[in-house]
Amino acid sequence: MGVTRKTLSVGTLGLVSFRSKKERLRRAERSQHDAEASLLEEQAARMAAEARISAAEKRVKQASADAAHAAKRLAQSKGRSRKGRKGAIMGEVLSGVEPIVRGGVESARSAGTDAAKRGRKAGRRARKAAKRSLQRAKVAASSAASSAKESASGAIEHLTEGS
Repeated sequence: MGVTRKTLSVGTLGLVSFRSKKERLRRAERSQHDAEASLLEEQAARMAAEARISAAEKRVKQASADAAHAAKRLAQSKGRSRKGRKGAIMGEVLSGVEPIVRGGVESARSAGTDAAKRGRKAGRRARKAAKRSLQRAKVAASSAASSAKESASGAIEHLTEGS
């Protein structure tokens, strides 16, 4: 029936619709399903990004605690006269390590915010696509219903005129 309908549509210069009501509905439902799948993927990506952010925040907290503990030990070692030289060396090591830890913390935070932004953007796109496909499906269904009513009323008129 599909080939016949399409041939008839071309032959009548569009008087007969190119796609049947069922085909339009199937296409609209498929696009809606695709938009919903995209939305689910976006939500999964957002949850994964949030998990990575929380893991990075835990690492930041642990690194800060380690740095505070090392600073406390350094202060204690400076207080002892015999180990003053070791404390100075430890202080130099800690002062060299601290920028590295801070840089890692900042990169983890920026990666988390970037992932969240990308997730929100993908979510907005998926919602818009779902909304558009739903609107198209509604329009297609209403136009198919109205054309079916018109053809039914035309058939009724044709039957009553023939009687």
